[in-house]
This record gives sequence, structure tokens and C-alpha cells, in this order.
Amino acid sequence: MKDEKNKSRLKLVIKMQFVWLAVAILFHVASLIRVWMGLTPLSEAAPINSIISLCIIYIPLLYLGWKSHLVIYGLINGFVFGMMLFTGEIPRVMMYFSPEGIAAYPSAIGWFGGILINGIGIPLGFYGSFLALSLAWRQKSNHSIE
Repeated sequence: MKDEKNKSRLKLVIKMQFVWLAVAILFHVASLIRVWMGLTPLSEAAPINSIISLCIIYIPLLYLGWKSHLVIYGLINGFVFGMMLFTGEIPRVMMYFSPEGIAAYPSAIGWFGGILINGIGIPLGFYGSFLALSLAWRQKSNHSIE
């Protein structure tokens, strides 16, 4: 009974991660449009590189989760979102408290958008990892749960 509930929760979290991915890609598309218009980008990262990186990393990762390869998804997901925490979220928060503040970031809206997008994506990623690994532990396998 509890496993069925966790399976449905994991599927919901993965769906939410797909929505998060779409929003993150749209953020960088908006940044790319701003660059084409001659304005500053929304983030320090190159928009095209960010879009490609997001697709290369997260689409296969979320596919693994959707197909219920629990251990692989859980471990890689935890690692990737952990890296996002330490390379994306924490530096942005620290920038806020620096002497320059968010004025050092290319765009205040981009800074806030990055904080918001990552602030939603990181907990989703860790929760997805927790659910996948707890299901795998109960089953003692990395086979599909369907």
C-alpha cells in the first residue's frame, strides 16, 4: 500500500520536474531574446549553452525516473541537483549579501528568476531522489516497478 502511494508520488514529482525543466528552458529563451534585442541577458550563463545543457542533462535523467530505473535516477538526480545547489543557488544567495549586492548580476529580474526557478527545482530533485531510493530499497532492485 505504501509503495503504491510512493510510486504515484514519484510519478507526480517527475511530472513536476518536467514542468520545472520547461520553465527553466523558457527562462533561458527569454534571456536569448533579450540578447538578440541588444539588452543584457538574464543570467551570467550563455543562453544557448544553458538550453542545450538543460536538455542534455535533464531529459535523459527524467526519462530514467519515468521508466522507473530507481537507483540510477535517484543517485544521479541527487548529484545533479546537489551540484545545482552548490553552483547555482548558494552563490546567488551569497551575492545578495555581498557589498555589490544583486547589482553585480546581469539583471535583477534574472537573479530573482534564477532564485525562484532553482528554489523550486532543487527540493523537487531531492524529493524525487528520496522517493526513488526508498522505493528501490524496499524492492532491493533497480528494475522497473511497473
